[in-house]
Amino acid sequence: MLSQLIDQCNSLIGWTKKSRRVHLNGGVVKVNAGSSLSVIEGWINVDGSPHVLFAGWPSPVLKLLYKLSDARNWCGETETYLRQLKRYDFVHHNLEYGLPFSDDSVDFVYTSHVLEHFFLESAENVLRDIYRVLKIGGRCRVCVPDLQYTYLLYAQGHKEEALSYFFGHRNGEFNKHRYMYDFELLAALLEKVGFRSIERCAYQQGLVPDLDRLDDRPEETLYVECVKSPDSIG
Repeated sequence: MLSQLIDQCNSLIGWTKKSRRVHLNGGVVKVNAGSSLSVIEGWINVDGSPHVLFAGWPSPVLKLLYKLSDARNWCGETETYLRQLKRYDFVHHNLEYGLPFSDDSVDFVYTSHVLEHFFLESAENVLRDIYRVLKIGGRCRVCVPDLQYTYLLYAQGHKEEALSYFFGHRNGEFNKHRYMYDFELLAALLEKVGFRSIERCAYQQGLVPDLDRLDDRPEETLYVECVKSPDSIG
């Protein structure tokens, strides 16, 4: 019930943030788009989930949120939940409104198991905005459930597991899957919005920093990197 109430509050306040811009202090800017609580130091973590709405709040409030929500099912112990929300840099923002940064201001964008939660048109808009905020030469790594892997699961008789990739594992608006990608589908979409040098990468291999701590779920995930290059502008 608490989670539903927070979702409703999220919707009510979200419209005020559509045009927001987060001030950046220079240096190399690394953005984890749709991070949930899978975060590490040195990255700005942008997420629209109810938990991130309360990032940095006093521990008693966060403990209550943990107790009354589904966090225990995916975040582990209470102390892990508290540490993630109090230690790291979060921006609470709905990715359907784009990223809250100025044009050409970000060096790296990492987004993992996020794009499949959007309908195709919305996913294209998210990628266009990632393209907008990246500097020339900036690099994006997109990680999504691999449609080919899912197909193989189904063909091998693991039908319920395969279907879970299409419909999500848990209740809640942020847990629904609305589209799936293989490499060809994702590469075509990335090229459509302007990205170049689109390459399929291996688990924890690529030119985006910190992949040894960011990449997870290697068997089921399609990893793709791409670049905002000068010849793709305009």
